[in-house]
Amino acid sequence: MRRSKNVAVSKIAAYAEDPHKFVGAGGGAYNNRLAKMGTAAHSRIGAGPSKGIFIALVLVAIAALLYLKVIKL
Repeated sequence: MRRSKNVAVSKIAAYAEDPHKFVGAGGGAYNNRLAKMGTAAHSRIGAGPSKGIFIALVLVAIAALLYLKVIKL
């Protein structure tokens, strides 16, 4: 298998923090609990708004405008 020539900054930081743990973990996460927390945080940050919630809010806004007679059909 071909190895990448790029090295992630997080891997450099992990090695700088504790080289023995980094090498012992084979270059992977050596604290699984924190790795899961980091993955969950990145998933929340990268997740876009829900399309269903957006559509529901638009429908509620249109219904309110129709009810208040701001717009007419």
